[in-house]
Amino acid sequence: MNIRKGDIVEFKVESIAFGGRGVGKYDGKTIFVDGVMPGDKVKVSLSKIKHKFFDSDLVEVVEESEQRVKSKCKYFGKCGGCQLQFMKYEDQLKLKKRFVSDSFERIGGLKNVNILDVVAGEEEYFYRNKMEFSFGYDEDFNFTLGFHVPGRKYDILDIDECHLQSYEAVEILNATRDFMKKLKWPPFKYSDGTGFLKHLTIREGKRTNEIMVCLVTSAKLPDNAKMEIEKYAELLKSFDFGEKKITSIYWLRKIAERGKPTRIEQDLLFGNKVLNEKMILENGDELKFEILPQAFFQVNTFQAEALYSEVINLASESNGVAFDLFCGTGTIGLFLAKHLEQVFGIEMNESAVKSAKENAKNNNVFNIDFYVGDVAKLVKSIPEKPNLVVVDPPRAGLTQDTISHLNEFSPEKIIYVSCNPATLARDCALLSEYGYKIKSVKPFDLFPQTYHIENVCLLER
Repeated sequence: MNIRKGDIVEFKVESIAFGGRGVGKYDGKTIFVDGVMPGDKVKVSLSKIKHKFFDSDLVEVVEESEQRVKSKCKYFGKCGGCQLQFMKYEDQLKLKKRFVSDSFERIGGLKNVNILDVVAGEEEYFYRNKMEFSFGYDEDFNFTLGFHVPGRKYDILDIDECHLQSYEAVEILNATRDFMKKLKWPPFKYSDGTGFLKHLTIREGKRTNEIMVCLVTSAKLPDNAKMEIEKYAELLKSFDFGEKKITSIYWLRKIAERGKPTRIEQDLLFGNKVLNEKMILENGDELKFEILPQAFFQVNTFQAEALYSEVINLASESNGVAFDLFCGTGTIGLFLAKHLEQVFGIEMNESAVKSAKENAKNNNVFNIDFYVGDVAKLVKSIPEKPNLVVVDPPRAGLTQDTISHLNEFSPEKIIYVSCNPATLARDCALLSEYGYKIKSVKPFDLFPQTYHIENVCLLER
């Protein structure tokens, strides 16, 4: 069969791969397409032809799967923010558990791993405490504020609703679009570095009802920019959300010069310097956090509490010293410190460590020390030997050097927190070669309606 790029073909979707892509077979090869679910019969246009697989673009769903449900959002399938809204939530959870088990079997070569059921999200929608919306243009060069169109680097889909953050956030989004559109300020164009408006970031304290609004622009200011942005802040201050309050309004300007690191200037236009939030674990442990505009914080507060509760539960029989590697702003380490003699946290990001130290001070936690640097290089300089090591690495997982150091320290327990089942499985296979046994893997759904899944894995020896 002479198959060419652009050919229109039909096939039945058999499964969904990690990443949210539908998978089927055509002409003896695997074929991938976005926006479909198992059981769908689809018509697609071939976009890439490789020796072992095809990539394709969806033309139409010829026959819908019996399991398909109507999506809640009118933008589903266009913005790319959610991949699984056409599935019942219980089916999403089963799919995510399969993602994890497949990763351990196919990538890690590990069978009979004790993978527990996925811990469901407390909220299926409106769970995010942070969203970043981009200014830009659509394919017809109209002013937009919304999300990137999948597969189109510079096109932004204009949206006036989103079911992942709160109604209050959507109201701020729409008011911002209307205000900026009237000014006729140009969105920033990453293709040539021209323009002004970049992003709108909205953060919320789910337990404190505080809201932080951050307008992000370039440093090339239009006429009257400062005056108009102050008017924008006054508009936001006038909003009445009842119990929820806008407590901080920031204007951030990104300064990018060739050959130099990007710098950020920021003005606090109104309110508090930080967003206050607190977390309460299942055992009653409570911590408060001060979140700066660019600081990392888990975007699903209540599910993060469930995940951290599991970490503390697994660490409950440990005593003495713990290492918290890739500690970020210190959230896990601070909860651990309530139950251990000493905790050492290591993180590459200097601003995150600064926040971690501030969080420790604000919570009167004094038995924790934080270090800035590369985990693989810095971990050997800590004189203490840990009974417990918690790792929460980026998506790329652990380096071979870090795994070798873990073997040298020989902690009784390793608790591995991961956002990527593939690298988790790979690293667990390597740790098993050093004698560690996988006791359990518990997935947590921090991102309902998407393919993303977090995991807490316990290893012992």
